[in-house]
Amino acid sequence: MEIRKAQQRLYEQFNKLQSNPMKLTLTIPALLLLSIATFAVAQDNPTPEPRRDFRYAFTAIDDATFYSNLRPPLPASLNQLLNNPSFTLFQNQLLLEPSFTLRYRSRWSLASSVVGLAESYRGLSAADFDIPMGNTVAPVGLAAGLDAYTGTHTQLRVKETYAGLSAGDFDFTLGRRMVRWGTGYAFTATGVLDPPRDPTNPTDRLNLNEGRDMVKADFVHGPHAFSVAWSTAALAAAGSNLHSTTAFRYNVLVHGFDTSLIAGNDRGGDAFGGLTFTRVFGQAWELHGEAAWREQGAVLLGAKYTTTTGITFIGEFYTPPNTPYYWDGLVSPLAGRQHYVFFTAYKNRIRERPGWKQWDLSAAMVENLNDRSYTAIFDATRRFGKSFSSYLHLEVPQGSKTSDYGATPYSAATSVGVRFQL
Repeated sequence: MEIRKAQQRLYEQFNKLQSNPMKLTLTIPALLLLSIATFAVAQDNPTPEPRRDFRYAFTAIDDATFYSNLRPPLPASLNQLLNNPSFTLFQNQLLLEPSFTLRYRSRWSLASSVVGLAESYRGLSAADFDIPMGNTVAPVGLAAGLDAYTGTHTQLRVKETYAGLSAGDFDFTLGRRMVRWGTGYAFTATGVLDPPRDPTNPTDRLNLNEGRDMVKADFVHGPHAFSVAWSTAALAAAGSNLHSTTAFRYNVLVHGFDTSLIAGNDRGGDAFGGLTFTRVFGQAWELHGEAAWREQGAVLLGAKYTTTTGITFIGEFYTPPNTPYYWDGLVSPLAGRQHYVFFTAYKNRIRERPGWKQWDLSAAMVENLNDRSYTAIFDATRRFGKSFSSYLHLEVPQGSKTSDYGATPYSAATSVGVRFQL
């Protein structure tokens, strides 16, 4: 408004001076200076930020997975009745994932992300079992055992729903939110509030990970960042290895090392402590690591290297104790400390040429060094415009039937799907 008034005064003054050439000659430079000043004022007054900022996203995924030579984990009495010891199972998953974030005056925020999942199975039915005549017990147990591998199942998962408040150097969060305190890519020893890491699916390709229900406060002052959180397990899924947790994290940059100290306690469990670090060297190298103590020590060391052509390599070594908190359920409880390695190489936009730059490729392998079992993973993605993409995901486990990855109940899992993002 002030700028428009100044411009109007300039116009009126110029009209008055047109009748007096001498005054006009002397005043024109002054008018030019005033015009420049007016323009500068306009440049120094940026458009104010909106009071409300609303953003949303939507993802739809149709995923089809074929499990080859599947050995269903059924009771031994039912496995003995199978006509064939293994078969191919088809699983189709349809996922709808809406999300939104609302910010008000850069202080208040509200965000939510949910997943609606419908999955159906084909390839296994009661006809695949040879039930003796007169056996009335087996059909009942068979119906219960096959429920997870037949028909259609639907569920709603709440990934995140939380409210936030920013007040000066403080940020407060209440609700379900995903945090990432661990620095590992495929494993974590210190991610006490992180979603679980799956080394065969470290990127969570179907976006099914859920956050923890928590109250969290963050304080940032210069290079120092403090976080304290209390998380409840009251709403956790049945059978999950989660406990109500109180945790504290201090983060600071020390001589180029992004370092964090983590401590806390699980309700009904032991106290824990940990250290994480990340160090970047130039444009190509990154080192990261974690060390934690929870009954016993767990250590992770990793590195990341990116070539000048855009190929990225990640390697990690991880050694957890075989205690209840770190036990993955496939290794014998008496096996002792485990040792794992993980390697991956990936390239986004294979080549900067039409027909090539829409492709992303990656290959990975995770191995248990104790029993020499491993799983090889391959991924390929093809993008079509900004919203559509298709992909192929392949997992091939190898090892003895009693080993960590060899105990996987199929010889290969092949997934193909399409993804729409808005």
